[in-house]
Amino acid sequence: MALFGGKKTEIFSGLLGVDLGTAGIKLVELVPDKGRMRLSTYGYAEPKIPLQGGKGAIEDISKTVAVIKRIMQEGNFKATRAVAALPTTKVFHAIISLPVPRDPKADLRPMIEAQAQKLLPLPIEEMVLDSNVLDKHLLPTEEGAASANEGKYMRVLLTGAPKTLIASYVDLFKAANLELVSLETEIFALTRSLIGKEKSHVLIVDLGAERTNIAIVDQGIPLLTRVIKSGGSNITQALAASLGVSFDEAEAMKRDLSSATGALMPAPLLEALKPIVHEIRYALQLYGEQAGAAGIVEKILLTGGSSRLPGLSEMLSRELNMNVYLGDPWARVASAPDLSGVLDEIGARYAVAVGLAERMEEKT
Repeated sequence: MALFGGKKTEIFSGLLGVDLGTAGIKLVELVPDKGRMRLSTYGYAEPKIPLQGGKGAIEDISKTVAVIKRIMQEGNFKATRAVAALPTTKVFHAIISLPVPRDPKADLRPMIEAQAQKLLPLPIEEMVLDSNVLDKHLLPTEEGAASANEGKYMRVLLTGAPKTLIASYVDLFKAANLELVSLETEIFALTRSLIGKEKSHVLIVDLGAERTNIAIVDQGIPLLTRVIKSGGSNITQALAASLGVSFDEAEAMKRDLSSATGALMPAPLLEALKPIVHEIRYALQLYGEQAGAAGIVEKILLTGGSSRLPGLSEMLSRELNMNVYLGDPWARVASAPDLSGVLDEIGARYAVAVGLAERMEEKT
């Protein structure tokens, strides 16, 4: 789904997925190859610069551009068109209800904006809005004919972001000499890379460095999203405090644990994960109350830098009584056989970037 002025176009050359995360910058280049997407190259950097300011805008565009150019040079990137992800914490997301119009040519924007003004965190003049009617089957199809759905209500997915945030991304890619094809939310990118065209109810848990994103997805649409201000850094701090070591030492230990097979999750990590488990349980309960029997979530997919912690899938499965799996963003991407081991290890960190680059498949 294109957001904020992006237009789906048929792209025959490679496309860049650019993920400006709080812990680093990830780039993935995919190219079309015999009916599927093929990995051309990828790159990652952990810049010691703040990527996002208080209003969500990129604080230091010149330094960020320099990092992107270095990644592209070292990774031999060729594509010049890119899709980027907006930080979930700075994007407004809601589902609103509107009466089904009588006229198939009716302009829904006034009704949508009237509802949005009641919900948006900023004045509507300071936001860029995108909307998508979820219940398209309720819309009238014949002008002048009485609608059988008159008097019913339809759901509309509403997404918005501050204009200052959008402007900073536009300026960034212009300075990097890249064509910004579209801006999307992280959740839409994760849905594309981890779920694809699967129609079941899935809960995505994205364990990032500073926050954890939760989304319940149905028919490829995130119907409920939540952000927890707890992520990999909180887990590292808990481990450091428990063992009496520095943050950097604890981070190295956590990464060693993540790569170990058959390791058990240490008690400090279990304690640090309690707020995340509580929020997942609450999201499932809230969605169940909203959707009823039709809203039963079938499984949980984990992604993000801390998703490979030993015993995490088993712990969540036990606590939530659900099937929990590590998401694989490379499942629908062709790649060289000798890269399989490396891609398996880094996949959780690249899920957003892969989903952004996979937008090439959406041709209308």
